[in-house]
Amino acid sequence: MMLSKAIEGQTYILINIGSDPHFMRRAGSMGLVPNTEIRVIRNQTKMPILLFARDTLIAVNQKDAAEIEVEANV
Repeated sequence: MMLSKAIEGQTYILINIGSDPHFMRRAGSMGLVPNTEIRVIRNQTKMPILLFARDTLIAVNQKDAAEIEVEANV
């Protein structure tokens, strides 16, 4: 599933960060790399998605979130 469809309060594992090299570098510098556990704090339409990953609160815009693949952490 794509991060833009993630449910608030749920925990996910990051699978793929997308194909935009610029965003991949930025995301990697924030610790968003494959196999990272993330928790969705807020996901509202037309607002950046707030994530908690590696003890850091991160905002990701909806366009970039639509390129990030995650799976539910069961």
